[in-house]
Amino acid sequence: MKNFKIIVEYDGKNYSGWQIQENRQTIQEELEKAVFEVTGEHVEVVGSGRTDAGVSALAQVANFVIDGDFPVQKLCLALNAHLPNDISVKSAEEADLSFNARFSAKKKTYDYYFYLSKNRQPIFDRFALQVKKSNIEDMQEACKYLIGEQDYSSFVARNSGKNNFVRTIFDASIQNVEGNLYKFSITGSGFLYNMVRIIMGTLIMIGEGKKKPAELKNIIESKDRTTAGRTVSAVGLMLRSVEYA
Repeated sequence: MKNFKIIVEYDGKNYSGWQIQENRQTIQEELEKAVFEVTGEHVEVVGSGRTDAGVSALAQVANFVIDGDFPVQKLCLALNAHLPNDISVKSAEEADLSFNARFSAKKKTYDYYFYLSKNRQPIFDRFALQVKKSNIEDMQEACKYLIGEQDYSSFVARNSGKNNFVRTIFDASIQNVEGNLYKFSITGSGFLYNMVRIIMGTLIMIGEGKKKPAELKNIIESKDRTTAGRTVSAVGLMLRSVEYA
């Protein structure tokens, strides 16, 4: 048996997320089909996390186990030959059989891209959210209240199916990419369903002056979804990296 660890980049706009769903096109399904074409084996490709519909990834980590003896040095080219153009396997290596892309992960970093403009910018619209006005300094000030081990019930979709909302956020910040293009970056032990998109919606609300930065602490402590901002579009969200011990 061989356990392959792969790094996958994908544009998620045409997919209903990572996880296989009936009558929906998903990243996991496309990868499993490619593995079958290459190895002749039906496998489960396990991702580090189940990215939502429309969410992209620069470096999603996944693994799958085969019974055969396929050479790892040929795996990237072989899989990419059977994948759509908006999914690419960037690297592959053989891992210990105990490695699991989901349960072995220690940290994940997401970026959410947005731009400040009263007018739409079609080039940015492909991967970033338009924000008509916002105080970046207030958004940055609010980020510090996100850091720590806390109950993030205020930032989870009601249909998440989870009963444990405690996570650890190691870092959160707003960064200027160039010109009027910005990104919100957040690193945590894990994330709840729609968590980053709801946090981003809350930061935008603060940037618009509807809440003060320090009020983010109260929003977290309330454990009440109705106190937080809207769930913003998936268009700006990207899984940047996954870290392992």
